[in-house]
Amino acid sequence: MKLTVCWNWLGHLLPPACSLCGGAFSHLAEEPFCPGCMATIICLPQARCSCCALPFASSSALSPHLCGRCVQQLPAYAVTYAAALYQGPLRSVIGRFKFQQHPNLDRPLAGLLLKYLPAQLDVDLLVPVPLHPFRLRERTYNQALLLARELGRVRRLPTAHDVLGKCRSTSPQQSLSAAQRRVNLRGAFVLNRDVRGKKILLVDDVMTTGVTVDLCSQVLLAGGAARVDVAVVARAPLG
Repeated sequence: MKLTVCWNWLGHLLPPACSLCGGAFSHLAEEPFCPGCMATIICLPQARCSCCALPFASSSALSPHLCGRCVQQLPAYAVTYAAALYQGPLRSVIGRFKFQQHPNLDRPLAGLLLKYLPAQLDVDLLVPVPLHPFRLRERTYNQALLLARELGRVRRLPTAHDVLGKCRSTSPQQSLSAAQRRVNLRGAFVLNRDVRGKKILLVDDVMTTGVTVDLCSQVLLAGGAARVDVAVVARAPLG
């Protein structure tokens, strides 16, 4: 009781800062960012692919269906959960989290994603998309693992950091097309642990073309996983 009163008192004197704008907001707030910043986050529209969550150009397409890419080549994963579009201030804060040594952003970004995960998540294990050891030493942490651990902490689900490994260093993906990414990542992911019969939620920060999570899902399913779903904070609209 005394601890709660002390925390509330300190919260009024030193309110936490919003991770997007740096402004103060109440520690009692249920949202991961301040109200002003939450208003800038562009949620995924209802009109999106039922598998990869790609937003459709027309907002009138309300019934769930596959996008053209998924019709041509169905991904190995079953469904994608994504909180928002990879645009605006959210894109900037994910960049800080990923490239500028801000691991403390794991909690607000995972908090945003948690708002869009089903209340009853039929999952046995959370698995982050891996980094190659060279990239991990360069960054000092795997942002996907930090997100997965935070999701697991809140939902009380186990997180396994060593199920997947990246055995080959690959070129940066930002400027590559989907076909080029698939060539770039071919044979880069390996299975390190038994996942037979497991329902897995594969976690990453951003999905652009979906090639990375597709190839990771293929490895998991080839190892006997019962199902792979994907969870990302942001989904990039393909231009």
